[in-house]
Amino acid sequence: MNQNSSINPATRVDIANRMHQLFPTLDEAQFALMSRYGQRRHFRAGELMFAQGQRHIAMYVVIAGTIRLERSSALGSYVMGTHGAGRFTGEVGTLAGRAAVATATAQTDCDVLEIPEEALRTLVITEAELSETIMRAFILRRVSFINDQSGGVILIGSQQSGDTLKLRGFLARNAQPVAYFDREVHPETEDVMARFGVTADEMPAVVTVDGTVLKRPTMRELADAIGLSPDNLHDRSFDLVVVGAGPAGLAAAVYAASEGLSVAVLDKKAPGGQAGSSSKIENYFGFPTGVSGQALAGRGLSQARKFGAEVAVPCDVVKLSCLDVSDTFDIFIDSGELIHARSVVVATGARYRKPDLAELERFEGRGVYYSASFMEANLCAGEDVVIVGGGNSAGQAAVFLAGHVRHVHIVVRADGLAASMSHYLIQRIEAASNITLHTQTQIVSLHGATQLESIHWQQRGGAPAPLPVRHLFLFLGAQPNTAWLRGCVALDDKNFVLTGAQLPAGAWPLERAPHFLETSRPRIFAVGDVRSGSVKRVAAGVGEGSAAVQSLHMVLAEAGGAA
Repeated sequence: MNQNSSINPATRVDIANRMHQLFPTLDEAQFALMSRYGQRRHFRAGELMFAQGQRHIAMYVVIAGTIRLERSSALGSYVMGTHGAGRFTGEVGTLAGRAAVATATAQTDCDVLEIPEEALRTLVITEAELSETIMRAFILRRVSFINDQSGGVILIGSQQSGDTLKLRGFLARNAQPVAYFDREVHPETEDVMARFGVTADEMPAVVTVDGTVLKRPTMRELADAIGLSPDNLHDRSFDLVVVGAGPAGLAAAVYAASEGLSVAVLDKKAPGGQAGSSSKIENYFGFPTGVSGQALAGRGLSQARKFGAEVAVPCDVVKLSCLDVSDTFDIFIDSGELIHARSVVVATGARYRKPDLAELERFEGRGVYYSASFMEANLCAGEDVVIVGGGNSAGQAAVFLAGHVRHVHIVVRADGLAASMSHYLIQRIEAASNITLHTQTQIVSLHGATQLESIHWQQRGGAPAPLPVRHLFLFLGAQPNTAWLRGCVALDDKNFVLTGAQLPAGAWPLERAPHFLETSRPRIFAVGDVRSGSVKRVAAGVGEGSAAVQSLHMVLAEAGGAA
């Protein structure tokens, strides 16, 4: 099987050394605690317990006998291993009712303790020490499944296809196991295409576990087919709906759900927001050696689901109905689903600004990128790359890519980096022999047939000059994702959301003053990068997400408490 280059290779080493945490054996005291949350069942040898792809499965603790675990793809199946007495099934998706990543069968006659989904969530909240053992195993198992490409979905595509890159990024950011076949890289891809009836113009294509072939699927179609998307959101009501699953949104979800509120988090792409695409964040409190954005997002996601929050991906919110005087807001999703919320936290963040370059969109995913993960690093390994931008995201990308590529060129219009980048990143850049900073410089044009082949750049006062380069990374400024609000709340002149004391005269409709982080519409809050005047840092977003919940409690108390 080919190697999925979107995987952080350090993850493999970590998993290999933590098998005792992946598959812990419960002692008698732990089993006694678990028995409060489930009931005993008996399975005969050969009897199916649950199937790969099945949603809303229970966790099973083996009392006596042996369970066999098997993973499948459309190319075949293999036995992962077995669980004996004291072992338990499940991984992080089990908490959220997502599709099972393996099939479990009773290898011998088995007595088990069956703990349903709701009872499992209660267990991991109530039993602190036991929860630590379970949650650690669940998280490590998901990481192990991602590393193992012998089971799960098959993605057939091309490194020259922007749509392929989007689907690969979507699966990687959502921690979904995938076997990737690239037509330009892997010789066996033509045989796989023939086997599943996929032609070049039908790529990217996805083959699900049961052999269903999706040709050029949307992210929602893909998520529905593999059991990633939520299956029970329509017409449901929540105390709080958080729109955006970046650090600020996930923090709000964790604090609200842990305090007993019913919470849903909706995100268009994946947990983590812009931070989720950072290769390493080294100035986040509590992580002296740094943490990748995806790892941080994964931990936040597991926390939110542990406390019962419904984190739904991919769910693109297209409209917020806030003009009536009812007690709830109606939130419309692009899939046609409708959700009701007593309160809303806007945490949709900001996206990188696109420079005014002819044919920019044609090269997106074909040499132009907006993130620098291990997937992009492998696409440009051993080559020269250009990074445009002088903020921390650009600096993190430069330092990370320098370890994979031949040379990194950083392009900024300013006279230097000191005004926009953390000092430790500037030091790293200055110390790297294969990073060059080009100040007072901008990209003026892009060139290539089917992929980016060269750029023209220009220094202030000079003439445009060509540079043969096939990979361009853009980390330019920030544009808020607020179009979906459509006049519901007051915005500043750059379309960031105004809150609290920032609100202009006449914008606030009630006699009481707005609470901290509350927008011009009561019971709608804004946190993180989408908020006007916010500090564009992960820690600041997390702090605002938690602080918004304190304000939210006061608002809901005024309105009659939690639902």
